[in-house]
Amino acid sequence: MGFVKKPRRIHLRFQGDVELGGLEVALRGLNVAEYLEVMGLGEVEAASVPDMIRRFAQALISWNLETEDGVPVPITEAEVFALDQDFVMRLASAWIEALAGVSAPLGQSSPDGGPSPVASIPMEPLSESLAG
Repeated sequence: MGFVKKPRRIHLRFQGDVELGGLEVALRGLNVAEYLEVMGLGEVEAASVPDMIRRFAQALISWNLETEDGVPVPITEAEVFALDQDFVMRLASAWIEALAGVSAPLGQSSPDGGPSPVASIPMEPLSESLAG
């Protein structure tokens, strides 16, 4: 039996974001040609903003986006293009970052760059007997 690669799924979650906190979006990944086009890499011309938004809309699998009345927003290209420009650009940018493998900022696990707590190695010249 051969190996079957499952399509890549990207899950965007915006916990801790003041404006988008609680929003969850699931999207499909891209094939190599689509990725190169969106990223503008190699000999492929970069996608225009409308093309990138269109690809974002086509990649949508699900989201928990609702109107102010609590009605779920359908996942269609027309609905995506009808949304607020800043909102859609933030979502599409997060998707592009996820496609490129850019992770969230790393945690603060190291000191602030201050002096090492380890004692310094003495830097005295070697004695005549050890230098020769």
